[in-house]
Amino acid sequence: MEISEYETISLKKIKKWEKEKHKGFHKKVLDVISRPVDYLVRKIGPEKLKKIENAVEKTVKNLLYVSTSTVDPEELVKRAHAHGVMIKDLSELKTCNLELLDECNREHINFHERASAIQGAVGGLGGIVMATVDLTALLVQDFHMIQEVAFCYGYEPNDIIEKEIVLRIIEIGVGGSEVKFKALKEIGSLKRIKSKMGKRKTAQKGVSVLGSKALEEYIEHLTAALIVRLVPRALPIVSMAVSAHSNHEIIEHSGQAAFMVYRKRFIERKKKIV
Repeated sequence: MEISEYETISLKKIKKWEKEKHKGFHKKVLDVISRPVDYLVRKIGPEKLKKIENAVEKTVKNLLYVSTSTVDPEELVKRAHAHGVMIKDLSELKTCNLELLDECNREHINFHERASAIQGAVGGLGGIVMATVDLTALLVQDFHMIQEVAFCYGYEPNDIIEKEIVLRIIEIGVGGSEVKFKALKEIGSLKRIKSKMGKRKTAQKGVSVLGSKALEEYIEHLTAALIVRLVPRALPIVSMAVSAHSNHEIIEHSGQAAFMVYRKRFIERKKKIV
């Protein structure tokens, strides 16, 4: 199927974004720290680091193997109608007007950015004690936000490979620039795996499609990036402002990454539709 001028321009912007380094204070910190785990061991100690890593690991595995999408298809159809996307069934999203879908998702992502900032400010009241709880709750919110974006562009977010793609998008939103480039390569690998599997069922549980070692490394990197944001919360006076900004930035970058990744996939899929 021939793509529109808007989609052609969008694809050029997406490819430019893929090559850009991250912006923002925390991102610059993560770019400077070449070994964030070693840095954090010195800052907060190995025992506290391990406890936080265990909490993150439990959350990630629950999202990957247990959690299902909280997206209500009927509500998504209503939201599409509100933005001029007149569909009867979600399967029609695959050939919809991308510009209308983009408007719908921008509004959705902005809502989550505001909600995450409020959540961060409340979590900041507890300083470092509540930081772990806040960050794991943020992971859950981030995961489900990206699932909703995936659904809106016509992808099934409960598929195990789609869930792995969601996790890489979260990593892009939390980590530094090198993490972004690495995660985008992994998303490319996951897309190829799914393409080779074709119509075969890919909703199996229990094993990360990139292997257990890759999942362990993912959790370690994600934990380190999250804790870089956690360390300033030890200062009670600034904890509310810092945690609110931190949460907002995570959701903002994750939302932007999801927006770019799924729009690119939408355009690539549309090209293949005969």
